[in-house]
Amino acid sequence: MVNVQSELMLKAQALMKQKDDLEAEIKSQQDDLQSQKVGMHDKLVDSNGFPRSDVDIVVVRTARSNIIRLKNDLKALMRQIEEALHAVHAEALEEKQRQEAEKKKEQELAGAASVELPSASSATVTDEAAVERSLAPFAIVNAVAPGSPACEAGLMQGDRIVVFGTINTNTPSTLRTLTELVQSRENRPTVVKVQRGESTELVSLVLVPKQGWGGRGLLGCHIVPA
Repeated sequence: MVNVQSELMLKAQALMKQKDDLEAEIKSQQDDLQSQKVGMHDKLVDSNGFPRSDVDIVVVRTARSNIIRLKNDLKALMRQIEEALHAVHAEALEEKQRQEAEKKKEQELAGAASVELPSASSATVTDEAAVERSLAPFAIVNAVAPGSPACEAGLMQGDRIVVFGTINTNTPSTLRTLTELVQSRENRPTVVKVQRGESTELVSLVLVPKQGWGGRGLLGCHIVPA
């Protein structure tokens, strides 16, 4: 299981690298257009219907064609990235369930009469899932930028964050610690669990903090204290 999950993570990271390369190519082609002082839809003929003498027609047409092709490739790649991240998340959940089943079996073999559900402070020796359900949200997603890592992970405005990697409401200096965690997890999948809408059930997401997505920060979302 560990090897499979590692391969899935590597695949997701490789796809993210391809995304970065495609975005860099698109930027290069857009720079070519800017060098000619035209955009994707500016006319290439003058008022008399003749090719404009102030632009390199070949450069402009080539750049426009490449931009259209590259953006289509990027759109298809984004779907692959989404599928890869879902696979990573599924493997992580499956591994967690396997570990919980093994732990339960060990407790039964040891003749444990009952298992007391713990408070959040004793989560390391008890049922982690039950502890997470008892936790209160520590932050709220105030805004999500389109195309950002947060958007790709499925975070939505109004989501109440209960768990972000190893951070929950019991973590000291929660938001400051969250900032440090995000920086340390750049380009690495991180499990985020949120409450959404009126429900208190946890929705699990996989977020990959990264730069170069077209906006500021590693997440592309605004988080405020709950």
